Amino acid sequence: MKKITALILLLVAALALSACGPAAETAPSATEAAATTLAETEPAETEAAKLATAEAFLQQPDIKIAVQAGTVGDFLAQDLVGEDNVDQYQRYVDAITAVKQDKVQGAIMDLGPAQKIVETNPDLMIYEDALTEENYAFGIKKGNTELLEQVNEALAELDESGELQAIFDKYINDEEGAGDDIDLNAGAAGGKLIMGTESGFAPYEMRKGDSVVGIDVEIMAAVAKAIDMELQIEDMQFNALIPAVDSGKIDIIAAGLTVTEERRESIDFSDEYVKGAKQVLVVLAGE
Repeated sequence: MKKITALILLLVAALALSACGPAAETAPSATEAAATTLAETEPAETEAAKLATAEAFLQQPDIKIAVQAGTVGDFLAQDLVGEDNVDQYQRYVDAITAVKQDKVQGAIMDLGPAQKIVETNPDLMIYEDALTEENYAFGIKKGNTELLEQVNEALAELDESGELQAIFDKYINDEEGAGDDIDLNAGAAGGKLIMGTESGFAPYEMRKGDSVVGIDVEIMAAVAKAIDMELQIEDMQFNALIPAVDSGKIDIIAAGLTVTEERRESIDFSDEYVKGAKQVLVVLAGE
């Protein structure tokens, strides 16, 4: 009888275990849950980090960058993203419009003009890391040593007197009336000094009403006065400036002109009047 009872009890126990099914899964610990959450969010954070610098932004696949044709920014962009990924425009304003219309992902340009553009376009931003630094000088026809010496002497005098810095301060600080009182030294005995520029490069050169004004214009006006000449301004496309000075159509280029070895083969440069100018990347804010 005891054997029968024992067998019955074993049978009941086996049936009970079978009904219970597999053991329930153990709930994850707090540490495991936190690790899972971090793993889920980490890809998004990593993606944002990938675009934290201008260099990283430019490494995106199939990126398109706008530039002003013939500028250092143009050649720099071609080096960084390839010629096929660079859209050239005749004026900076057109390159920026392409960014705003989402035709391109960004524009490479000089820091000074970029800051002026962003001031009036809050939907744009400048990457803080500069892509390169450069120096500006005025361009003169190769071999015109007389004019080159006159310009350099005048620049040295302007620098020593503090007038050069005062011109920069006037435009960088947006002083009221900047550009309203430029003396072109009309009727000067020494004839005309014809300056070539491209007026879409504020604060160095820009349109104010019917006039071209800016840092370069005021410096050249002071230089012209120092050498007893009348300043005449010719506004043209940037990539036409070097051919124009070479052909004698203009006497001097004043257009935020970056000093490069390639350009030295075509023109002579004055002493540098801007050092450490930066090329930067402008994109839509939030890109």
